[in-house]
Amino acid sequence: MTANSLKAYVLLICAGVIQAFAICSPFTGLTRGWLSVLSLGIFLALLESNRSKSEPTNSEELKTLGDIKRKFTYSFIFSTSWLASSFWWIYISLYVYGGMPSVLATASVIILASGLALYYTSVCVLYTLFSKKMGWVLLSVLFGALWTLAELARAQWFTGFPWGAIGYAHLDDTLKLLAPYIGVYGIGFIAATIACLLAQIGTNLIGKLSAKRRWTEKWNVISALGLCVALLLIVAPNEGLIKLIEEKTQQNLRLTDNLSYTLLQGNIPQEIKFEAQGLSALSWYREQILAAKGQLIVTPETAVPLLKIDLPKGYWQEIKDHFKEKDHIKQALLIGIVGKEGKEYANSVVGINRNGEDFLYNKHHLVPFGEFIPAWFKWFTDLMHIPLGSFKRGELEQLPWKWEDQSYAVNICYEDVFGEEMAIPFNVENVEMPTVMINVSNIGWFGPFWAVEQHLNASRMRAIEMRRPMLRATNTGATAAIDHNGYVKNLLVKGEAAVLNGEIRGVVGPKTPYASWSGKYSLYPLWVGCMGILFVALGINFKISKAKIAKK
Repeated sequence: MTANSLKAYVLLICAGVIQAFAICSPFTGLTRGWLSVLSLGIFLALLESNRSKSEPTNSEELKTLGDIKRKFTYSFIFSTSWLASSFWWIYISLYVYGGMPSVLATASVIILASGLALYYTSVCVLYTLFSKKMGWVLLSVLFGALWTLAELARAQWFTGFPWGAIGYAHLDDTLKLLAPYIGVYGIGFIAATIACLLAQIGTNLIGKLSAKRRWTEKWNVISALGLCVALLLIVAPNEGLIKLIEEKTQQNLRLTDNLSYTLLQGNIPQEIKFEAQGLSALSWYREQILAAKGQLIVTPETAVPLLKIDLPKGYWQEIKDHFKEKDHIKQALLIGIVGKEGKEYANSVVGINRNGEDFLYNKHHLVPFGEFIPAWFKWFTDLMHIPLGSFKRGELEQLPWKWEDQSYAVNICYEDVFGEEMAIPFNVENVEMPTVMINVSNIGWFGPFWAVEQHLNASRMRAIEMRRPMLRATNTGATAAIDHNGYVKNLLVKGEAAVLNGEIRGVVGPKTPYASWSGKYSLYPLWVGCMGILFVALGINFKISKAKIAKK
């Protein structure tokens, strides 16, 4: 390993870690789209940098092979660093709560990150095959398409694990305005394209600025630097402009009357949640439900970690009877509970109002290893001591809950990182579209930080994509109310047992373009669009190669 290679590796690791921090700050949850684009641009600039002197140069074929090998290594280091930094908290669930040895838990996180990094490594190597034959703009668009293909593969293949996609870095800049049209992966496409343009400009023009250059050449470089600034301004925070556009957009929306809510955060430590001590929290939840003043009361995921038949005598009936009383007939409850479908368990949310148990939602997108056991991995789950490791999967299409003047679309835990699935209830014929989205979660498995902020940001993105408010009730944080523009309006301090009361207005149609196309066709339109760009690039590359051969 040469000194230059070592420096490049350090820079790539730093760029990868910065990418994770730009997507979500560990402590505040703030996003920095400009920093995300800049770190990706630095990675691409390193990818385009000159090959080291130690690489073979005695033939064009060996030069190409050496270049591909170097770029494979660079891509792998950057992607692994970024992904491992994004979801290192999986270590906590494996080691602290799963009982896995520390070394094996660490290795598991690295193996997962490096496995997912292969998506990005593959498309970056493919990108380099075009990099010497195409113009900047088309090459940058091609990179955006290739990067998006990698994001889509990570989001959908092998049950999908889209945590930390680069589009989430733009929750607070002007690109967020595109979310209702193209979604988080469409935003990622634009961000990756901008990053590639910056890298192309940086590696090809900035080095030409010298005292010996003619003024016209200097002017070209100055113009290029101006373009860099303009590109960065696109992904820079501009609160005034964003608010102005959102206000104009909101003029076309019809809002419901205020909905008062009560969101419960029990803060039950994960290590005792399924033990006798943890079950004492049942009393806390019952007291808060009976005392709640909100029209809608929401508990976290599996706030009741038992089957109804195993609850203390009279517990469930007392709650049901409460909503039949005169003073509470306008109230409703969404409660997380362990359900049972035949002989199988389900991760469920039950809706209760004056009509009794009026609604049931069973989680569809289950967590591998935590909620179901993938084939050939039984040996892995034997190393963990997480109860209820195998749930029955709910239906993909589950209708929203219509109650009073609102229609509630429910999702459980990390289902809210799958926007294309959350868009399905907006496309059911003869069914009123959701006016409010509800997320119930328990991410106590992953400790008190970063995973909490990342999950809150995922809910913010869904609120923007669907242009609907989102209410979140969680065990340990972040219990919050998010408006239809993705702004957090009310938030509990994480790590405390508390109750969040407030009011929010639902949105009555129309559905966003993103909700329409992704709810009907999932993410396939993006697949087709990005593959189309790739085929166009292949055609152009073929024509260029054919022309060169003809000249010879």
